[in-house]
Amino acid sequence: MMLSKVTFPNPFGFPKSTKEEIQSLQEKYKFSDEYSVFLLDQNGFNDLVFFNVDYKNYTTNYTDEEPWQLFGCLYGLDAGSDYYDLQLAQEYNIFESIFFKIGTDPGGNEFVEVLQGDKKGWIGCIDHDLYITHDTLDSFMEEVEEETDYENLKQLSSEDLTELLISEDFGMINFHAKSMNKFLENCFIIKDQTILIKDLEVK
Repeated sequence: MMLSKVTFPNPFGFPKSTKEEIQSLQEKYKFSDEYSVFLLDQNGFNDLVFFNVDYKNYTTNYTDEEPWQLFGCLYGLDAGSDYYDLQLAQEYNIFESIFFKIGTDPGGNEFVEVLQGDKKGWIGCIDHDLYITHDTLDSFMEEVEEETDYENLKQLSSEDLTELLISEDFGMINFHAKSMNKFLENCFIIKDQTILIKDLEVK
């Protein structure tokens, strides 16, 4: 089956935001310059709009192995909808100093940029089933300690906690790219009127 890949930038984001608004948001949340440029150039990605027009001018042929995860959207500033709104997504983010939410899959698992540690700037998807019932990070860590062998999580530094949460053993995140630019270059694959996200083999 012939696959194709979405190219960026494209006109399927939300109305353009100002450089000043994006800089203010970056100063608050400390996300990468690459993500800041994406917001300035594109401001999110709405796949429903994408498939309602002739999108072929914004695709290229794709011949690599088949990816696996369904894509929902990339959030945008002032998107006009709670589902797509970037700032609203952060208000319900108990991992504010660890992950910056950039989008979602159809099941509610969220694509994030790692904000610190050895994998700062990497893009992955976090399993919302592990934390969806928690309103605070402390509550989440208490449950982890009760149900696993992990101990004294509240005593960890923010960087050490980040390294734990993104570790393969913890199993919370699946990585897709080592930067926002690589995420946009390699991950958005079209198959049967759906968009799939390519997995990243982490060595």
